[in-house]
Amino acid sequence: MSIYAVDPPGEYPEHIMRWSVREVLCGWSEKRTRHLVGYTPMERSGRTSSAIQAFDQEQMRITTSSGRIYQLDGQPGSHGDAEYVWRHWKSFNEATDEIDVTEQYFLAAAN
Repeated sequence: MSIYAVDPPGEYPEHIMRWSVREVLCGWSEKRTRHLVGYTPMERSGRTSSAIQAFDQEQMRITTSSGRIYQLDGQPGSHGDAEYVWRHWKSFNEATDEIDVTEQYFLAAAN
């Protein structure tokens, strides 16, 4: 398995499944950030997003600081490829103090 940069954000949302949202404190920031972790079926790979900027509950879409829009498909969950990418992302960004905040996104959409 390899880690690689993704193409710049496109015009349309990227679908992501078996997703979760993690909050961390990165070595380069004094502020905690939240990141989407999941599996992109189109690319057949795990993905960790840049910091989440907005969440559209009605459409189940997340917009990140890179401008990328993710369409959350199905229930939250985990995927081996996504966890692999997340572990490397955390190491590279010196991320600590991880909190899983997935329920805040999933339950918000259910209400």
